[in-house]
Amino acid sequence: MLPDWLKPKGTSTRLAVDVIFLETRSPRPSPVLPAGYSLSRVTGDEAVPLYRVLYAGVGQDYCWWMRRSMPDAELAEILYDPAVQFMVLRDGSGEPLGFYELDLRQGGDANLAYFGLLSQGMGRGLGRALLDHAVARAFGAGSWRLRVNTCTLDHPHALPNYRRAGFELRYIVPESWDVPDEYVPQKLKRL
Repeated sequence: MLPDWLKPKGTSTRLAVDVIFLETRSPRPSPVLPAGYSLSRVTGDEAVPLYRVLYAGVGQDYCWWMRRSMPDAELAEILYDPAVQFMVLRDGSGEPLGFYELDLRQGGDANLAYFGLLSQGMGRGLGRALLDHAVARAFGAGSWRLRVNTCTLDHPHALPNYRRAGFELRYIVPESWDVPDEYVPQKLKRL
């Protein structure tokens, strides 16, 4: 049963999507970020507004919408949990370029809930370093497995990048999403 905040209040577009579930059980050495970049965990009052900016910016062209409609209180409950790590990649001037959300609430069965770069962070090799960091951090926290899922609406490099990082395909689930029209990328809008 969907929570009320996931049910469209106005017009929506039904999208067919394949959700692709992957996992890895192979730790990776912690990578070194390229010079001039930093990665830090964000907590406290800054977390929810910064998360919203990054989530919308990373996912606006790929139909990331579920967390955009989630109420602040519910998002804060997730981000303020000590077992959830909201990690932000920044350039030398402190500007955020990307993030990941690592969910360690299931003991050793970790989930990379969200991962991505803003467009200005792409094409610099940062995605690879950021993903390798997320994998290393999950296993460094004692996880025996790290799960992630992507879908056919996500960035075209998402699946190949996860595979390159050692994730193996587990299963694919076809779904239909009723996405509020305000969150449907322009390329997917009805004519």
